[in-house]
Formats: sequence, C-alpha cells, structure tokens
Amino acid sequence: MQTDLLRTFVTVADLRSFTRAGEMLGRTQPAISLQIKRLEDIACASLFERDSTSFRLTPVGEVLAIYARQILCLHDEALSRLLQRTVTGAVRVGLPNDFAVTLLPEVLVDFISRNPGVRLDVSCDISLNLLRGLHDGHHDVIVAMTAEQAAPAAAKLWAERLAWVGGIAPRIDDVRPLPLIVYPEGCIYRARMTEALSRAGIPWQITCTTASLASLQAAVRAGLGLTVLSASTVPAGLAVRPPEAGFPGLADATVGLYYARETLSDAAQHLVNFIIRKLDAAHGHGRSTFPVVI
Repeated sequence: MQTDLLRTFVTVADLRSFTRAGEMLGRTQPAISLQIKRLEDIACASLFERDSTSFRLTPVGEVLAIYARQILCLHDEALSRLLQRTVTGAVRVGLPNDFAVTLLPEVLVDFISRNPGVRLDVSCDISLNLLRGLHDGHHDVIVAMTAEQAAPAAAKLWAERLAWVGGIAPRIDDVRPLPLIVYPEGCIYRARMTEALSRAGIPWQITCTTASLASLQAAVRAGLGLTVLSASTVPAGLAVRPPEAGFPGLADATVGLYYARETLSDAAQHLVNFIIRKLDAAHGHGRSTFPVVI
C-alpha cells in the first residue's frame, strides 16, 4: 500500500468528506475517489459507508485506519531522521492522572534519555479535558480513555480493565449508601462506577471529589470511600476488591494514543512511535505494565 494512498485515506477518514480532503491535499474530488477505490481493491473490501445522513468507516476501514496512522507516522519519522540526525524541540504531552504513574517512569523518562534534545511538557487531567485540549491545540500528544468508541485520529488503541479499589482494611465495603471517591464530572471511572452501582441497585453517595491523583489515593487509603481505577495502575497501599466481594462488574474502557495530526513536529513523531514500540514490546513479552493492545 503506497503511502500517498494511505495519507489520502486517513485525511478522508478524519474530515469525513472526499471534497474537503481534496481541498486539503490539493487534489480534485474524482482523484481522491480514485485513490480510495485503489485502496479498496487492495483490501478487497469497502472502507467507507456513505448515505444521505452519515459518512463513517466500515469495520475494515477502522482496522486499516489504525495501521495507516502508524505506517505514516513511522514513514515521516524515517524521513526526518535521514534529513536531521538530532531531534530537538518541545512536545506537549497530556496524560490521565493515574496513567502518569506508569507512563512517566516506564516510557517518557526512557524517551528523554534517548533523545536529550527533546523537552517534554507533561500535564495531567481527566481524559475528557485532554481530548478537548488536543482538539483546541493545547497538546501535541495525549493518552486518553473513552467509554466505548475511540475519538478520531487514534494512533494506537488498547483495552484497559477497570477494578474496584479501596483501602487495605475492607471496613467500608458494606456501608450503605456506599461512599465513593471520584474525579470530577466527565471522568470515565466516575461514570463506570456510578452506572454499575445504580444498575445493581446498590445505593451510593459521593463523599469526595478531587482532580488530584495524590488526593484521591490519600482519601481512599484513609478509608473515606471506594473508587475505580485502571487495574494496571493501582498503587501500593490500596487493594483491588475481588468479584466475590459483591461489587458489580465493570466494562473495560478503551484507551488511545492520540496526536495533533496536522501540526505534528519531528520530536512529537518520534515520541508517538516510541510509545507504540513500547506498548507492542510490553504486550509481546506478556508484561502487565501495559494492557492488551487492540
């Protein structure tokens, strides 16, 4: 698959329009249609579903979009490395609060040690705000969690198992209404736990809301309530409540690596590919630091 075909495909997928993609790429609409048809011939399947009210990727198109973004990012990085041996610049990175616990020491510190000319400006927030910040141009690269479907332009997706988490002593597990420690409104964890409890008919009340990971962990550790976290990020001093403890099951969340496609710098391209390689390596070696890649 030629990179120009993949670039056209990704542009159409992002803009949801052949005409707008043509305007951005400097090509006519028939030329764009021809390129997509060539890709569909290679894939032996339709890539888009179009009718009078919607324009969306087919299941095959969704799979191809994931690989196309990685191929293009790696292709552009290769060209960058050939033309410029030392990568420099600043990359604005956004991470969910608890993912900073694993990504910062495991990935980002390693990246900086290998690329001393790159400066990372890391900020932490709930995923909803990170996705808005990426859209508004405040971030270059983010990791964000979504309830069901990924937001547009994900470079990598994986499934994250969620777990009920409390202090070491289960003294509040049977308290009703169940006290909850939560992130602000819009957090996937908050929505997951309240929806699950309501479906199970378990009364609950929010006893503490905080945007700080340290404050949330401290409140849970002190026994003020329970919370929900990614199972791979539960810190020492807190305990996962097993299914037999009587808490309702939690659906997995979708986590994605996203980037500002149209303004991606060489340094940001290197970071995106570095994180993807780390994720793939962790999955291939069966490590639990990172979850299963979709």
